[in-house]
Amino acid sequence: MANIIKSRDQVNRKNIDLNDGTYAEVVASAGNMTTKARDAFESYDPTDGRYSQVLGTGDLAYADGNAAAASYLVLSKSSLYAGTETVIEGELRLTMPVEIAVGLSMSQRTVGQDFSIELVSDDVSQISSANVNILNITQATTTLTVNTTTNHGLSVGKCIGIAGVNDSRMNYNSLVVASVPSPTQFTVTAGPGGTIPSLSVGPFTSGYVFHRPRLGGANDGISMILENATVTNASFYTRSEAGDAYPSGTVAGNHSVTIGTTASVQLVNSAYQYAFAPTTEYKLVIQADRVQVQDQAIDVLTGSTSRLIRTSVVPSPAKQYKLRMRARNADSMPIPVGQIVTAVKTGTTTATVTFDRPHGLTTADVIVAYGSRDQTNFANLTTATAVASIVSPTQITVVWGAAVTATTYGGFVARVQGGNLMSALGAVGQTVQSAALSTLADGTRQLLLVGSASWAAPAVTIGDTLDLIGCRDIATGASLNIDGAWKIASAATTNLTLVLPYAGSTVLPADFTTVNCGGGLVRRTELRISYIRAFDYARERVEWTQRPTTDVSASIPAVITNTPAVTVSSGTITTVSTVTAVTGGGAAEDAAAGTNPLTVGGVVRTAMAPTTLVAGDAARLTMTAGAAAVVAPFAIPEVSWQTPAPVSGIVNTATPLQVKEAAGASLCNYVTALDLYAEALTNATDFRVREPDLTCSSQTIASNTLTVSVTHNLRIGDAVIFTASTVTGISTGVTYYVLTTPAATTITLSATRGGSTLAISGTGVTATFHKVLWMTRIPTTGAAPRSIQFPMPLRGSVNTILQLQTATASGAGAVYASIQGFAAQ
Repeated sequence: MANIIKSRDQVNRKNIDLNDGTYAEVVASAGNMTTKARDAFESYDPTDGRYSQVLGTGDLAYADGNAAAASYLVLSKSSLYAGTETVIEGELRLTMPVEIAVGLSMSQRTVGQDFSIELVSDDVSQISSANVNILNITQATTTLTVNTTTNHGLSVGKCIGIAGVNDSRMNYNSLVVASVPSPTQFTVTAGPGGTIPSLSVGPFTSGYVFHRPRLGGANDGISMILENATVTNASFYTRSEAGDAYPSGTVAGNHSVTIGTTASVQLVNSAYQYAFAPTTEYKLVIQADRVQVQDQAIDVLTGSTSRLIRTSVVPSPAKQYKLRMRARNADSMPIPVGQIVTAVKTGTTTATVTFDRPHGLTTADVIVAYGSRDQTNFANLTTATAVASIVSPTQITVVWGAAVTATTYGGFVARVQGGNLMSALGAVGQTVQSAALSTLADGTRQLLLVGSASWAAPAVTIGDTLDLIGCRDIATGASLNIDGAWKIASAATTNLTLVLPYAGSTVLPADFTTVNCGGGLVRRTELRISYIRAFDYARERVEWTQRPTTDVSASIPAVITNTPAVTVSSGTITTVSTVTAVTGGGAAEDAAAGTNPLTVGGVVRTAMAPTTLVAGDAARLTMTAGAAAVVAPFAIPEVSWQTPAPVSGIVNTATPLQVKEAAGASLCNYVTALDLYAEALTNATDFRVREPDLTCSSQTIASNTLTVSVTHNLRIGDAVIFTASTVTGISTGVTYYVLTTPAATTITLSATRGGSTLAISGTGVTATFHKVLWMTRIPTTGAAPRSIQFPMPLRGSVNTILQLQTATASGAGAVYASIQGFAAQ
């Protein structure tokens, strides 16, 4: 690894007088990080002594990034080969305790491809990882039962896969053993992708069980494995002294736990600019007595989140550890079985497909197909489609689209394995319609593809790499010899420009001008390592020996620095300044507060606080009987209330329904929440939370002032609606606002909140109106159930009833409303 720095602990020696004529020498070790390594992957060369690598077939590993300070190691897995593994190891060896921080992200997440970041020992377990042949395999709904020809050696929680079954639906690439009824039988119900698809099929008598080795077989270490399609999931495994790998999550099912997202951030979205950054930093720490995993967002002022701790299964402290990155395609991962040379239909829906190689399919297989040039008559087969017949080792028939006479070229067919479609592995929906290969002035080989539709993210993102498959001339069916890994340089509508990931990564023919062709594209799954920081360090442990609390001489001295000086003893606070002793607050509750009140603790209340409090009074903190502090807008349980909807709801009536009685003198009802549901109604209606009607008896209007028959308890700004009026200037069914309250029984109104005075007049006139706290409209289609919260509670008038009303009789259909709140001043 890059930039390795080593340092020794600094040792301080000091003679200590033991007060008996002798001295003792104390050695104090000042611990620090002893080995430090970091790599930002501005370059990557597996021959320079920092890393070693073994690449799986078709896989790539290279440094990338050319904008916005982005640099990262790309570990790119081919989508064309199953059962392959790429391993990259750091050459630096670290001793416990070890901490490694990794900024990583991924181009996409899949099932059937495992990407691991590990701290592991050099020694490898001798546990056999050989494949085990299947005697028979059966699935009943979501339980897979496998009988093997020999002892399988499995236990609950082991990570395996199934391959080679003649019904490819059984070829699950990522499973976890659920039970082991016998040495030759086991069951499975789930894997990293969750519960397996429900099927009831079998028995089948072919295939084998393959192992998905955790930690690459290392005897000790910790591994973080990205093995499902969720960007916020990872599986963690620890191993100690060649024992079983202990998983996170559920032992017999999905081993995944929540982590910070692995999604890449595209720093620059511009042609020929490759700039990805991680969203999350992951930190793995192994100590002699524990393993911990944390993560935190990159370049964000927030703390880290702990994701895992293991104190039961901890790697050996006697070994050295190395950083390792692994990327593995499962044995049964869906891959193309062949390129489509031609697909032909002659007035029928059944197409005869000719491949460039033996396809290996049977009539028990189901397939998908991508990249056909003629998307009108041979649209991508994106769902599992059965093979109709086997014509020859290189030909099949399959029902594909409508009945027509047509021929198409290019693309590929893939076998569906364990319900895993190629779409889940990044198959791109657009298909190639033409291709042109050119060489730029700087020697860059550039491929221009025209697609069947506009290219768009996330399928096409600048900087991602793709596998181009089955790019074939529609005139001859011949390959253009440009299949392989390409990096996206730009995308504009139907034009897609590709370049090689690095010089020489694909062997290319001579340049050619535009050729009409077919062809399919599959996103390659890529692990991007933006940086690695690794440390081993000296761990210091300090312990204080407990002494009796009465032994003051054995206590650790402490000095409190403050002004004025404060001495704390036996719970009494005494100052040597202007206040000599404090025994209580500066004022009793409900009395005028002094300028420096002391408020400590709270008081438990089971009834309303004093109702005579006014601005400037001191008040104690209110507590519930459960010692919970009560903070507005909530109240103690004893003054809270709830009113459920009537059993049959509010049906065909405009008569208000009382839901809460008056709270009492000087108290108001507050509404905190409302649950509302309405069936389909004959008549649409306004739904109101309101107060009872107030009446204005026969009167003569003067100064635009309305006189109410009783004390109205209204406040400036309250909304009111008139249900009857002979007053000139006032209309029924219209919302007005209280502008002033000249007296306890008089008000003036405005047409808008805080507007000008509403001009009203009349002699011997009458009116009826009510205050509205909240209102909504329910259409004839009804209202879906919803819970309405009022963070600032609706405030009723003092000592006034609360009502609910459907302002128009609903006809058929009912309205259900439950309401809750509390009483307070």
